[in-house]
Amino acid sequence: MKKNSYIFILIFSFLALSCREEIELETATFESALVVEATITNELKHQEIKISRTSVLEETEQIIENNADVIVTDNTGNSFNFSQNTEGVYISNDLFEALPNVEYTLEINTINGETYSSNQQTLTPISQIDNLYAEFVNDDVKGPGVQIFVDSENSNPNTQYFRYEFEETYKIVAPYDSPAGVNFYNYEVNASDMCQPVFYDIEFFDKTQEESICYSSSRNTEIIQASSINLSQNTISRFPIRFIPEDALDGVIDTSILRDRYSIKVKQYIQNLQAYTYYKLIASLGNTESVLSQNQPGFVVGNLNSLTNNKVVGFFEVTSVTEQRIFFNFNDVNIPYPRYLYECDYRELDYSDNENGTCDGDPNDRNLLYIYVTGENYKLANGIPTTTTYSIAKEECVNCTTIGTNIQPDFWID
Repeated sequence: MKKNSYIFILIFSFLALSCREEIELETATFESALVVEATITNELKHQEIKISRTSVLEETEQIIENNADVIVTDNTGNSFNFSQNTEGVYISNDLFEALPNVEYTLEINTINGETYSSNQQTLTPISQIDNLYAEFVNDDVKGPGVQIFVDSENSNPNTQYFRYEFEETYKIVAPYDSPAGVNFYNYEVNASDMCQPVFYDIEFFDKTQEESICYSSSRNTEIIQASSINLSQNTISRFPIRFIPEDALDGVIDTSILRDRYSIKVKQYIQNLQAYTYYKLIASLGNTESVLSQNQPGFVVGNLNSLTNNKVVGFFEVTSVTEQRIFFNFNDVNIPYPRYLYECDYRELDYSDNENGTCDGDPNDRNLLYIYVTGENYKLANGIPTTTTYSIAKEECVNCTTIGTNIQPDFWID
């Protein structure tokens, strides 16, 4: 079926408030160093070790160290070999867990003949997360939002240094569910006169996958640490793990992720003083998307040594870990029903209207379809029309698989 439309042009004027000259940083001198991120825990699992290389400031991609021989040994005669997976992470060939009162050593031999070894490390004491909870707060600095706290009471005096990681997952329910989709094709426009009719074909089709309910997950990228060393009691109380702002700046996730249902899993690692100090120094130099960035702003000494006089950055940590997960809805934290993740720009259109397109009027059905085929990602919202009217909305508001996965996580509870 062939339709036509008139296209109008909007002209925007921008006022330049200031001019700034961008200065690109360049590396004056560079010496390659091995970067190791190795945390072995008391969890019975395939343990992971990440190995990469430092890179110059101009380099944006991580340099993976390939084909290294990686092995963890202990003082009781056990050894655990690691193999590289497709993502460049080294995974232990067998399941194993770190045990109390056992000394562990990491050994790395690169394909270039470099040899590295760590200092011996023992498992830290175990400390449980006693409470994980969310509250609405009005922070003096961050403003209003939902703060997630953790409590941990510790009777062991050797549990004074803590590191936290979290993974959050939220449910996405597309506000405009539809059993059908739409394709636009054979698009024709008169580039010399945008006020002339635009012609295109429309094809409706039945959807073959779940697109109305999805899930999205993300992990923290910053280093989160706490210490009870200067407290009167060896207790972590109301320690802030994750703040979700009520209103966020562009590009920052806000309480819209609490719209349908939210879950967060927090892991608590008990560190020794050396590990705590190392991670704290890394954090002070600038948190990055990796705990041990390949673009190190300065050389930080860890507990790894080169037996062939090569530079090495990183830390081999043997730590106990406990975790806790909670679920909650927006009304559990006493906030209004949050907006959807995206502005949907929902429109009802007249399928038979060919006459109301103009170059000086408000956007109409033909204009919206023109926006769609030029990249704004509009799709059918209310199925195959049985009359001359139908509806369209942005794709993220109709097809949630564009912003998440339609596979429900195994742990999910509604």
